[in-house]
Amino acid sequence: MVEEAYGQSLGRRVGAEASATLGLELFQRSKIAVTRVAWESRRAGFYSSMPLDDAFMICLELRDLPAHPYWVDGKLTPFVPMRAGNFTLLDLRQHHASELTSALDCVAIYLPYRALQSYADEHEVPDVNELCIAPAVAHDDPVVRALLGSLLPALERPQEADRLFLDHVAMALIAHMTSRYGGVRSDKSRVERGGLAAWQERRAKDALMDNIAGTIKLEELAELCDLSRSHFARAFKQSTGLPPHRWLLARRVERAQDLLLHSSLSLDSIAEACGFFDQSHLNRVFSKHVGQSPSMWRRMNRY
Repeated sequence: MVEEAYGQSLGRRVGAEASATLGLELFQRSKIAVTRVAWESRRAGFYSSMPLDDAFMICLELRDLPAHPYWVDGKLTPFVPMRAGNFTLLDLRQHHASELTSALDCVAIYLPYRALQSYADEHEVPDVNELCIAPAVAHDDPVVRALLGSLLPALERPQEADRLFLDHVAMALIAHMTSRYGGVRSDKSRVERGGLAAWQERRAKDALMDNIAGTIKLEELAELCDLSRSHFARAFKQSTGLPPHRWLLARRVERAQDLLLHSSLSLDSIAEACGFFDQSHLNRVFSKHVGQSPSMWRRMNRY
């Protein structure tokens, strides 16, 4: 799931140090990758150049970005200042180059064109031929900002990244980009309604608990229930009140509470038994959900 080679390659292209990169393969032969690119300053005359590829790059700026020289297919293109929270889109079928010496901090997601095609096929909607966003133009989109911003903790601690959560964010981003900027409108009359059948809910929950660390893919859960990913995600939330990744996280915390109360296991052992990366990962998640650290909760509830 952590694609160091991609982060190093992207870092070299734009003059930044290598970043941890999260890689997902939602569809066959279409790997999506997310990384964070940042620097404080660069020497004058350094040019960033992105290789041609059949893909898009979405860049969410985390700090203000001033105007700077920018070229698309060798043509100087106006680049207006961008505010933190705005995003820009690079169509990598065109050649992009820039000269930027000021500080930069952004979340960048590599989105293959094939992934958009596969999404359209799965949802039986028209192919997405273009994302209608002009190059070097800032866009203020709260959905893109929230989705890419939600990936920051996973980029900071990639070893703790939850595969189900990453799948959920990537699918939501593709759905939004194709609808908002690709001109695709879903046929609401065809949207499947209702929750999971009893056997589907039982099978999905069993599979989630068997993979308590969150390593199972959304696609695998959907296949177990003989549903598309989108239909499964909607039906699971309707049946349980939570998307799969949040339902599983709640069960992990419940299991930790049970072990804290009824065993003498150390916090490290409980973290491992409940699918957390380590004790600090358990502490962060448990404290967020329960309002107390695991050790304090154990002391106050065990006796």
